[in-house]
Amino acid sequence: MVRVAVPVRPSTLTTLPVTIRLAWIRCEEETDEVGSDEPYMLVTAVDLDQLVPGVETVLYGPFGDVDQGETHAAGSPPFWSLDNTSPKSLSDPNDVIFVGTMMENDDGDPTAKRTLVKAAAVSSIGASNGMSRANRVRKLVADINGAVGIPTGAPNFDDRIKTQELRFTREDLRLGAIKSHVRDFHFRGDGGHYVARFEIRGPNA
Repeated sequence: MVRVAVPVRPSTLTTLPVTIRLAWIRCEEETDEVGSDEPYMLVTAVDLDQLVPGVETVLYGPFGDVDQGETHAAGSPPFWSLDNTSPKSLSDPNDVIFVGTMMENDDGDPTAKRTLVKAAAVSSIGASNGMSRANRVRKLVADINGAVGIPTGAPNFDDRIKTQELRFTREDLRLGAIKSHVRDFHFRGDGGHYVARFEIRGPNA
């Protein structure tokens, strides 16, 4: 008896809609600021899988009175999909760019900072059309750093802890489509160290 191998189709679970959000932040070490930290995070999401890339920036926080060893839950909406409410299919991490910026709030306005970052991201993605994905990411990170450096309050300006790409894998997305899946990213800078946990959540979670 001859057995014929039948090709296995890729699991459709990887194409189920998912949402991705910041679940919580944990302070491993406070920044060099006097007193407790008041961090906040800006997550910029770019959907490259369309003719005109979609861009959105979501503000999480500020989280007040944060000390070393504390974990603070985030209750804001997801940054994927871009309407902040509806799940959207995502199976290839190359189809998106996610950039997270951890800030320490002093006298600045986090909401105004979000507006500046989104405007910088829209401009950056438009100007980098035709570049490789890696170069677009580098340019986007640089432009976001420029935007968060613009003062939105005085005399004590907000300080940037770190800006970095939030690079999820195909396996992260696959697991998130099946059930809730989390991934941690570390943000170090301005004397501080924070862990940010992100949750990928499919419709069956």
